[in-house]
Amino acid sequence: MNSSMRLFLAIAAGTAFSNALWAGGGTSEKPVPGGQPNLQTKAPADVSKYALKNKSTFTLPTETRAPFWPIGWVKRAAVRGELRERPKIAINEGSFLVTSILMGSPSLAVINGRAYSEGEFVRMPKDGATLRVRVQGINDGSVTLQCEDQTLVIALRRPELAEKRSEVDLLDPNR
Repeated sequence: MNSSMRLFLAIAAGTAFSNALWAGGGTSEKPVPGGQPNLQTKAPADVSKYALKNKSTFTLPTETRAPFWPIGWVKRAAVRGELRERPKIAINEGSFLVTSILMGSPSLAVINGRAYSEGEFVRMPKDGATLRVRVQGINDGSVTLQCEDQTLVIALRRPELAEKRSEVDLLDPNR
């Protein structure tokens, strides 16, 4: 037998013996035929019932907080009557330049030099007003934009594809 097996058997025997002591309150050493000791239990002593002196209680504070909020953080009370309306800002077609449209799945449009698909928000210049302009639809030749309650249809503009003027028209300053 190796040492780990001997250790296991010793622990098992010790555990069985201690369990017998706790269960029986002791052993009587009368030998039993077969070599095993006779484990007889002693009668347990009368144990008086435990009387609780101080009963603990829990009272929930009147101002409860959500359990996932940081400790000490309190939600601000909503201020009634001081709702400020955002100023209505009208967006115009001049703010947007649609230079390319790709029809497909998903459809893409190049607006102000950036590619957007339907449902995305167009980046606006940071001029103090926070507008959320969403690409509502991309059609062949136009893009529909939506900002709050306004809807704009922006046509595709490609200045390099404009009608070519002849050289005579370009050289003649009177035309």
